[in-house]
Amino acid sequence: MGKIIDLSAVMEKEEKLEQIADYMGELKDEFAALIQEFDEDGADQRKLDTLTEALDALEDAYDMVNEVL
Repeated sequence: MGKIIDLSAVMEKEEKLEQIADYMGELKDEFAALIQEFDEDGADQRKLDTLTEALDALEDAYDMVNEVL
């Protein structure tokens, strides 16, 4: 006999994942704007490089979550 799958639980998980992806999209946009502000204020290049690497990692994570959706 096959295993019964609770579709409501699966849908809830998918909806949560979509919500997280939306939040990640908003966060990466806000983060990019903040990096731009740091750049315009003449922040140290090492700081900008580190923040840019963090943004790149966030973008990669966002892309990976969207691949699952």
